[in-house]
Amino acid sequence: MKKLLIVLTLVLGISAFTTNASASYTIDDAQIENLFASATATTFSMVADVAEAAPAMAVASASGGKDPLIAILLDFFLGGLGIHRFYLGTKVMTGIGYILTCGGIFGLLPLVDLIVLAVNWDDISAYVDNPKFFMW
Repeated sequence: MKKLLIVLTLVLGISAFTTNASASYTIDDAQIENLFASATATTFSMVADVAEAAPAMAVASASGGKDPLIAILLDFFLGGLGIHRFYLGTKVMTGIGYILTCGGIFGLLPLVDLIVLAVNWDDISAYVDNPKFFMW
């Protein structure tokens, strides 16, 4: 009895969705052509102008070309491997130290690095090319 009820519910549910999805739509080619004719062409120079005006680019250029958001995301997802430190330009031995200490003293260093990067969002230049094992 339960199987019959489940099958009946499934059939009614499928039929309700198929009748609703089979509504007829019409496409007016003339309206589409008018939209394309009245659209403004965008070039890469326009996109570059917008990118230069973005405040995130100003933050990245003030910190030696490193974006703090990318550093924070790398630290959050791959902090145990020290990938954020490689992005910021540290030495190879620091990354190996992160890996050999099970994610930087069992994950404590990436957590502290994440907090330090988030607090110093405006200027992370002190952490770019930092050769110390403890970033702060």
